[in-house]
Amino acid sequence: MRKTTSFMTLFVFLLVFSSGISFSQEVDISGTWKGETEVPDAPEPDKLTLVIEKIEGGYTGTITDSMGMLQEEKCEDIELKDNTLTLNFNVFTGEEYMRDYVTMTVKGDKMSGYWESEDGGSGEVELERSK
Repeated sequence: MRKTTSFMTLFVFLLVFSSGISFSQEVDISGTWKGETEVPDAPEPDKLTLVIEKIEGGYTGTITDSMGMLQEEKCEDIELKDNTLTLNFNVFTGEEYMRDYVTMTVKGDKMSGYWESEDGGSGEVELERSK
């Protein structure tokens, strides 16, 4: 009986331990993500393409938009923590460069959230991974 109890205790411990490991693993956000964002005073949504590549120690990426303000602009400070993606990049407004900061929640092949710019502008973002 004692061996059975010890075995069951060990089994439960290993089950709980392995479940904890799988829950703490981050999703892989590598790939091409396409979608839209709101832009203040724009007549229609701006179409976005975000390309993310996994590298040693994190991610690298570029972003392009249909309005021409982002042409494979390099994303910086890309961080994924607890399925929350944060990154930033420069936007050319036609007169100057401005920094935009993005925060999105990743759920499978979709991510959504918002961007904020240095001048106080903001908008919602919704992207889906291209297959």
